[in-house]
Amino acid sequence: MSNQTLPTLLEPLAHVPALNQVQSMAFALTSGLTIEIACSGLIAAACQFYDEEKVSVSSIITIAFNIATVIYASITVWSNLLVAQIFYVLFDVFMLMKTYAVSAFSPNVLIGCIAVGLYRVSWAVVDIAKSHGYWDPEERRCAYYQYPVSGIGYNSADIIVDVFSTIVALAYNWKHLKTSISQIRKVLIQENLLRSLIILALNSFEIYAALSWTNAFDCTMAYQSQNYIYARCVNAETVFKSIRKKAITQTSVAGASRSKNKSKGGSQHSKAGSNRDLPQGSQPNAGNTSLPTNVGTIERS
Repeated sequence: MSNQTLPTLLEPLAHVPALNQVQSMAFALTSGLTIEIACSGLIAAACQFYDEEKVSVSSIITIAFNIATVIYASITVWSNLLVAQIFYVLFDVFMLMKTYAVSAFSPNVLIGCIAVGLYRVSWAVVDIAKSHGYWDPEERRCAYYQYPVSGIGYNSADIIVDVFSTIVALAYNWKHLKTSISQIRKVLIQENLLRSLIILALNSFEIYAALSWTNAFDCTMAYQSQNYIYARCVNAETVFKSIRKKAITQTSVAGASRSKNKSKGGSQHSKAGSNRDLPQGSQPNAGNTSLPTNVGTIERS
């Protein structure tokens, strides 16, 4: 959901009045926090590349998103339409990519991700082509015209992406809720389910704000907060990555422990069977405190 859509459909966007000192501080704070998150994400990506010397698809999307976030949050005029669409499309691509991962790379989910992603991109192209800024000679200011059809279209596409991601995450979460599942799969499902629910609730609130609120500053702050949460959700991948690594370690340790116990149990079972085959006087509990030499020979065989 973007800040250039629902309040006006057939009329150019109204001129945003000058902000007072408190409003300016609030606007600057949310913009600055969003930029700080994006810069931290870029630094984390650089450190990851330095440590691992490889860049995954997820890292590439995250880096591109953070660059778009810095530019978008730094520009407060209507001429940032292209950057705005890149910002929101990259976020949707990130959501769809994580949805595909939580489905265990299901081919059917991949087809759905591609279809929904192309639908969102098509509306972004239409909006960039049809919406535009212009000079208002009467008001002597720059104004922005939002093409009504594309405004509704790409916002509906954002909601479709959110709903699709949430449904897939919920489906796989319920599927494994009462079954045995590895720790890493559990973390992967939980993180994507949480992210999908947050974004779905956020975008639903943004539509309510756009349709109900009339104060220009309140609407602007709602969209600024949306950008902040978007940036926070994408860059939370760094936190979840460390949790996934811990889960992988726990799973590996648990698997090794089970294998060791299984091997130990098999060895004890073999030993018990060998002792039963010995003569009665040679049993370990027949009064001798030390095992006869032929016991060791049988065990090794």
